[in-house]
Amino acid sequence: METRYTFCRTCEATCGLEVDVQDNRVVKIRPDKAHVVSKGYSCVKGIHFDKVQNSPDRLTAPQKRVGDSWQTISWDQALAEIGAKIRALVDRHGAQSFAHLVGSAGGANLLAPMFRNAFYQALGSRRMYGTGTCDTTNKFRVCEDMYGSPFRLAYPDIDNTQFVMVLGANPAVSGNTLYHLPGAVQRFKAVVKRGGRVVFVNPRRIETAQAGEHLFIRPDTDLYFLAAFCRELIQQGAADQEIVERHMVGFEALREAVAPWTAERQAQVTGVDAATLRDLVTSHRQSTGACLYMATGVNQGRSGTLCFWLLEAINAISGNLDRPGGMLMGEGLFDMARQIKEEGQLTARVDREDGLVSVVGLQPSGMLAADMESGRVRGMIVEASNPLLACSNPDGRLDRAFADLELLVCIDLFRNEVGNLAHYILPAPTWLERAELPYALQSFTACTPVPYMSYSDAVVEPPQNVRHEWWIYSRLAEAAGLTMFGKRWLAQLLRLNTRLAYAPRRWLRRLALTPEKMIDGMLKKGGLPGRKAFLQQHRHGLLLSPNRGGNFLGTDRVLTQDGRVHLAPADYVATLAASAPELFEEERARRQEFKLIGKREIKRMNTASANVPRLVKDETNYAYLNPEDAHSIGVGTGDEVTVRSAFGSIRIPVKVSDEMMPRTVAIPQCWGHKNADGLSHARQHPGVNSNYLAGDGADNIEALSGMSHLSGIFVDIVGSSH
Repeated sequence: METRYTFCRTCEATCGLEVDVQDNRVVKIRPDKAHVVSKGYSCVKGIHFDKVQNSPDRLTAPQKRVGDSWQTISWDQALAEIGAKIRALVDRHGAQSFAHLVGSAGGANLLAPMFRNAFYQALGSRRMYGTGTCDTTNKFRVCEDMYGSPFRLAYPDIDNTQFVMVLGANPAVSGNTLYHLPGAVQRFKAVVKRGGRVVFVNPRRIETAQAGEHLFIRPDTDLYFLAAFCRELIQQGAADQEIVERHMVGFEALREAVAPWTAERQAQVTGVDAATLRDLVTSHRQSTGACLYMATGVNQGRSGTLCFWLLEAINAISGNLDRPGGMLMGEGLFDMARQIKEEGQLTARVDREDGLVSVVGLQPSGMLAADMESGRVRGMIVEASNPLLACSNPDGRLDRAFADLELLVCIDLFRNEVGNLAHYILPAPTWLERAELPYALQSFTACTPVPYMSYSDAVVEPPQNVRHEWWIYSRLAEAAGLTMFGKRWLAQLLRLNTRLAYAPRRWLRRLALTPEKMIDGMLKKGGLPGRKAFLQQHRHGLLLSPNRGGNFLGTDRVLTQDGRVHLAPADYVATLAASAPELFEEERARRQEFKLIGKREIKRMNTASANVPRLVKDETNYAYLNPEDAHSIGVGTGDEVTVRSAFGSIRIPVKVSDEMMPRTVAIPQCWGHKNADGLSHARQHPGVNSNYLAGDGADNIEALSGMSHLSGIFVDIVGSSH
C-alpha cells in the first residue's frame, strides 16, 4: 500500500487529498491535513470518488452502437469511422453543422480545452456549446465589458473583510463558483467572530446561513434589490469619488440608471423591506472592507448579467475593488486574461445566424434543440456532460433532438442518458488518472483568497484502453484530415506523439510529449520549480505571496481600451431601462404565484455522483415547500404533486420545510435517470428531471450572455386530490 497526494477536481475548492493505492487501484481517499490551504477539509464528494474510479459501470474501451446493442471496438476502428463521418458530414453541410458541447467537468481538465479548441478551429466550426451557459457566462460577459477581458475575475477577500453579502449561492454545499474557498463555513464564521457581518440573501434558508444572517428574497427579483442597493449607496454618499474619478468611467450613467429603483419600490416585489435594505447599505458603508458575491441562483434568472453588473459596480464605486477586505484581482502563473484578450477568440461575439451572442466561445445551450431540429447542427461531440439533465429540456424536447442527429460521439467515463443516444462513446480518464494543475481559473487568474499552487501527477494509471482527451482530439484530427494548430509540421509531430504516448515499449513512451512534460513547462514559465522538484518540495501545495490589493486599478492589468473600469456599459444601461419596468410589473401582478428554484445537494455535483451508492440513497428528489403552502395545497411530506410550467409538467413527491420562502418551490436539478441503463445505481434511484419545466429558444435566453432561464420560473402546483 502506498499513499499518494493529489487534489480534488470536483469543484473550484480543489481540496487536498491523500489517496491509498495498491496494485494501481485506489483503495481509500482522505482529506490531506497537511495541505497548505484546505488543511484537512474535503466534502463527501471528493473522498468518495473511489466509487466512481472503481465503478463496475465504467467504460474502459471504445463503444459503438449497432441497432439497440453496444459493441466494444478498437481505437483504430473508432477513430477511423468517426473521422470519416465527420469529414463526410462537413463536406455535405459545412463546418458549422458539426458542434461540440462540454460539461462543467471540462473546466477541471487543463489540457483538453487546448486540443478541443484546436480541433474545432482546424475544422472551421464555431458551433461550441457548454453548460457554462446554464450557470456562469453572465459573469464572463460582465468582466469583459467592465474590465476588458472575460477572465479578469475579482474574488472576495474573505479572510480580511468586515462585511460580506452572498446572493444565490450555498458554499457549504456546492463550493463557490469561479473562486477557490475550501472550508467556506468556517471562513464566514471567522468574519462574524472578528466583529464583521455576513448576510446570505436567498429564497431558501440555506445550509451556509449557519455562518451568518439569512434574508429571504423572492426568486428572480435580485435585479431590483441590487439596483436599489446601488442607488441607496450613492444616496448615502458612500461612493468613493476620488477612486471613481481616477480609475473609472460611467458613474453618472450608472447613477441615472438606478435612480428609479428606490428601496420602497424594490420592496414591492422582492419581499425585502426598505428599512432592511438601508440597514445593509449602512453596514456596508461603515465597514473597512466589504464585498458582495453572487452565484448560480442569481445567474440563472432572467437578468443574470444585469445583476452581476450592478453587484460589480457596487464593489467598484464603494472603493472596495482592489482593496484588502474587498474584491481582489489575482495574479496567476501567467496572465490568461490578457492572452485571451489579445487572441480575441473567446471574447463576446455573434457567431450565430439568429444574432444571439457567444460568450467565452460558447453558444447558448438553450438553442440546442432548435439548432438540431432545424438542421443547423447535424453532428456533435459531447464531452463530460449529460445535457438531457443539465440543460433546459422542455417536456423532453432535447431527448428527441439528440436522438435524430446523424452523428453523436460522447467522450466520458460512463454511458449516461445522452450516451444512450450516441453512435460512439470514447472512454476518458478520471481526474485521478491525469497529471494536473488546479482549475485553470485558479492557476492562471488566481481566484483564491490564499494564493497557492499545487501540482499532482496521476495517482494511478488509467485502464489500458482509456485515452486522454488531448490524444483523442489529436487522432480525430488526423482521421478527419485536419491540421491542428495551423501548422503541418506541428501536425506531423502530434501524429508521432500520439503513437509514442501509448507505444508498447516503455523507452518509446518516454520520448512522448506527455501532459506531465507540458505542465512542467507551465510551472517553469510561472517561475516555479519543475514538476519533479515541485512534488519533492511541495507535495501538499506551495503558498504564494499574499494578494494585498493595489495591483489592479491604475495598472495595465485593466484591459479596457482606455485602461479604466467601465461602470455603465451602454448595452446594460439600455437593457435595464427597457426590460426592468416590464418585468417588475409582471412580478407585481403574479406575486401570489409559485416560482421554481434549484437546490444544491451536498452529496451530488450535477449528475456526476448519481451512480455512487454511498452518496445517493434516496430513490428520488423532492419538491421542497413551505408549510403554509403545503397546507394550502393539501399535501404533506411524501405526497406527490404535479408541478406545471408553460413548458412542461412533472410528478414529484413533496418535502415540507420551513427553510422555504412562501410561494417558492425548490427542486434539486440533474435528476431523472430512469433511462440510464449504463448507470446501474442511478437507474434504481431515478428521480425527476426538473429541467422539463424550463423553456428554451430565444425567448427563454438572456440575450446579453446567452444564459438559459433556469431559476425563478413561474409554476403551478397541484396536489393529488385536485
